[in-house]
Amino acid sequence: MIKAMMIKKNATYRVSIAQRLIFWTFCFGFVGLLSLSISTTIIHDTTGSAHMINQLGLLRMKSYQLLAHIPLSLNAVETDIFSDISLTDKQQALLANYHLLDNFYYLQARWHNDVSHKMIQAQQAADVLVYVQYYVNEINALISAIDQKTEQKILFNSYIEVFFIILILLFLFAQFFYLRYSFSKPWQRLITMAEAITRHDFSYRFSRDRHIKDEFDLLGSAFNRMSDEIECQYQLLEQRVTEKTVELQQKNQIVMFLYNASKLLHTTLPVCKRFSMILMKLETLIPLSHFSIRLYETEDPEQEHRNERKKPQTYCLKRNCDICFIAEKFNIQSADRRYWYLQNKTQKYGVISAYQNPKMPLTQEQEELVITLLEQMTITLELERKAEQQKSYLLMKERSAMARELHDSIAQSLSCLKIHISCLQMQSDIVNEESQQLLKTMRTELNTAYSQLRELITTFRLSVNSTGFYASLHDLIKEFNQKLGFTIQLDYQLPLQLVDSSQAIHLLQVIREALNNIYKHANASQVVISLEVKQQGNLFLTIQDNGRGFSEKGKKNEHYGLIIMRDRVELLRGYFDISSELGRGTKITVNYKIAADKLHLITPSNQTLPEEEQKIWNS
Repeated sequence: MIKAMMIKKNATYRVSIAQRLIFWTFCFGFVGLLSLSISTTIIHDTTGSAHMINQLGLLRMKSYQLLAHIPLSLNAVETDIFSDISLTDKQQALLANYHLLDNFYYLQARWHNDVSHKMIQAQQAADVLVYVQYYVNEINALISAIDQKTEQKILFNSYIEVFFIILILLFLFAQFFYLRYSFSKPWQRLITMAEAITRHDFSYRFSRDRHIKDEFDLLGSAFNRMSDEIECQYQLLEQRVTEKTVELQQKNQIVMFLYNASKLLHTTLPVCKRFSMILMKLETLIPLSHFSIRLYETEDPEQEHRNERKKPQTYCLKRNCDICFIAEKFNIQSADRRYWYLQNKTQKYGVISAYQNPKMPLTQEQEELVITLLEQMTITLELERKAEQQKSYLLMKERSAMARELHDSIAQSLSCLKIHISCLQMQSDIVNEESQQLLKTMRTELNTAYSQLRELITTFRLSVNSTGFYASLHDLIKEFNQKLGFTIQLDYQLPLQLVDSSQAIHLLQVIREALNNIYKHANASQVVISLEVKQQGNLFLTIQDNGRGFSEKGKKNEHYGLIIMRDRVELLRGYFDISSELGRGTKITVNYKIAADKLHLITPSNQTLPEEEQKIWNS
């Protein structure tokens, strides 16, 4: 309402230029018409003066002609000189306007009453010559008066015309200055302002220092409002263009990010390194901070998620580390922690968490970016898991085939030999003690070989959980928890995918054999299994119990399980050690060098991308 009142107030004006132009045109036309009417009247008043002078000249000529014919009676000449002169209404009006009508009538009466009688009575021209000349002088006086009046009228007309010319010139000058001040200058200002607007220059404003407003002030106010509105619209458009440009740049960054992330996910780098590089880049695009990755290694991801703060991240050696890739964007004490699961319809592969500032919620595009990235990461984990499962399946298939071959060939032969030796020992004709001892030794060695072969076949038939080494270890510990009647403590400090399928089989068999010995012989109430990476890239496996122990001089070297454990560690090109004391438990230590292609998994994460990884990202 206020805006409408302001517009209405600005739209009013007190003086109209159109009305003034009409007034000036009317005045100019009136002056011209007045000048023409006066000139026409004067000209009309002088019309017939020349004819009247000619008529009076005719009277003068007739007077002299009659004078020449004296005596008139003898010649019978017409004596009425006014008989051929007719005084029309126009001539009467002319003489009346000149105030000479009485003079004309006087001449006419004097001729009829005096001069004509004397000329008729005169015998000689000399008798009336004086009267005729006097009468002709009176005619000349009337002619002179008419001529003088006509000249006065003409002179007056010229004065009137000069006056009106000056008046018209004054009107023209006044109108010129008025139009220049009230029309041309504001019109030029409007044109200048319009040209400035076409050049996108909105700094010009129409202004006139006058209290009386007219149409140009109205147009100027309209132009000013139009310029303000156009400038406002241009600013809005520029702002929209800037916003759209920034939005397009952000979308381009998102598209490039997804493209580079897709390329990086399909490289041969370790999964965690790929994910960490992607999350480091993601933190620069969206208002999230302190990303953490938790990849599940068991079939019970919910249990892992509940214990995630008790267990360090699988890709970093730092304990209780949340992998904060870049500097803090905000105070995480007041921030909300969000979780996103890396999962498909059948399985959860891990979880990603990050802190979000409550004052900076994610936009829909940013939420879609996170969801899209999570889908790609989930697909990558699924493919990695399937590739590892395929590799394990092929390895298990090959080992199962070997186990079948050993069982169908060497195991059958050893069983046959055992039967034959048993038959020989039952022969009563072998009384030689040396032969009996030799058969006994052969039976012992054969039993040893058979036991080792059975252990080997069992190992070949041992399967690894499809999820990986950690899941298989978890299943193994769960199995012996039920047998032992207490919970085995596990301290697992290995990065993800550090132990491949071939190594996992040997490590699991070593742990199974150790736990089986503890179950059968140790009578322990506490077992601690520790796996960690120490200096120089060595993996350490420690199995320690608080059982009865045994003497180092006892049957340690004769225990087939310990021998097989040592043989398996030798296959890993590692070091096997067992230490035990009676009443103080037993400690088994396995140590082997990590493969060169796995060393990058034990390098702590940095806060910035290394130069080589940056090249991979930008390539």
